[in-house]
Amino acid sequence: MKALALLLCLVFVVLAVLTATGVTSMLPAIGLNGHAHVKHTILYGVLAVLSLVWYRFQGNQAR
Repeated sequence: MKALALLLCLVFVVLAVLTATGVTSMLPAIGLNGHAHVKHTILYGVLAVLSLVWYRFQGNQAR
């Protein structure tokens, strides 16, 4: 599960960068039309941070 958390974090960071720069004109399937959307950038950034929190808590499982 740790690998999945890091993979999701990486995906969300890439999406945040793409939406911040407006390069997403080729990705209409995920709801992005090529314009810089501040709300989408913030959302992807928050999801990346939450993925890192999930990754961090994966190491603290009680046994």
